[in-house]
Amino acid sequence: MVGVAVVGDVMDINCWSNIPFYFYSSGSKLGIFHKPWRVNVSKLVPYRYLWNGLQFVTHGSVGGFQYSKLFLELLERQIPFNDFRSTVISFNQLFPRASRVVGRGGKIFYYLDATLYDLFHSPTYNLNVPEKIQRSAIALEKENYALCEAVVTMGNWIHETLENVYQVPRHKLFHILPGANFELPDGFKFTSSSRSDSNNIVLGFVGKDWKRKGLPLLRQVQLILLQKGYQVVIKIIGQCPDELRKADHINYCGFINKQTDTLRFIEEIASCDIGCLFSEDEALGISVLEFLRVGVPVAGFFHQGLKDTLLEGASFRFHPDTTAQTIADTFEQFINDKTLKDKMKKKAEYYSSYVTWERCVKEWEQLLNRT
Repeated sequence: MVGVAVVGDVMDINCWSNIPFYFYSSGSKLGIFHKPWRVNVSKLVPYRYLWNGLQFVTHGSVGGFQYSKLFLELLERQIPFNDFRSTVISFNQLFPRASRVVGRGGKIFYYLDATLYDLFHSPTYNLNVPEKIQRSAIALEKENYALCEAVVTMGNWIHETLENVYQVPRHKLFHILPGANFELPDGFKFTSSSRSDSNNIVLGFVGKDWKRKGLPLLRQVQLILLQKGYQVVIKIIGQCPDELRKADHINYCGFINKQTDTLRFIEEIASCDIGCLFSEDEALGISVLEFLRVGVPVAGFFHQGLKDTLLEGASFRFHPDTTAQTIADTFEQFINDKTLKDKMKKKAEYYSSYVTWERCVKEWEQLLNRT
């Protein structure tokens, strides 16, 4: 039996950016996964207050409860004993603890977009975790990787950290790209890349953390192109600053629930010409895969997890130091070069069948059978 774990309820689509839900659902349909781990984190709120109070009294600091042994112990108590005796795939670096799984006769695999070391040392995530808690968490994380069957990464960029910081041997490291977080409806057809007005272009943006994901830069790119006479619209799904919501040439769609309003989400992103993600830090970039799933070319900073999602031939890849002017010049070429536009569109459509959870879980099945 194979279970899937996360800090939260695997069957809650809103848990951890929808990823565990679609991963488990796809694997369950194919008979690969059998048990979703379902923990209620809200039950731990009183413990968090007590723990932070004790930390403040004894150390003069608060924060980091989710990395503590008490937190992990309380979560693990919610899981039936026999579930630890099976094979578990976890999306969390610390939960469940490998010692608890292996000690009960089970096997554990970790499926990660980033290590705690990477997250703790990223200024843009600003986790604000006390140094002592960081060291303790990384030590436990290192122990987990030593005891597990394999560490599987969503992006190749963290392999260096896993080898150098955590001393994970290469034979235990694997990479499996996730899929887009929705299923296309029956009869779905890709939109045409041809527009009646060649000066028109719609730039797509999906995300809650709009600042980290590069919306201000994308707005600068838009303004440069507007000044040149091009009709450029930014379609925003998720969140954005108040001043942009009603601004000219902004199509603000708000939050779209992919479970209850799947067709609308698909229609909105499929109507874009380029899906954009210019993140300062990005462990993966799931929205890039979603644009590719509906056959839309993409653009972003070619670093960290985006090196695996900005697929060749269907993407504009920029260095993180690239200016808005350079990006605007590239987009201008895209607008005016129909051959380039059609070529990138066809390549994105080609990748559509690849960036799926079905492909992902089948690769997982092969790995599970090998180890």
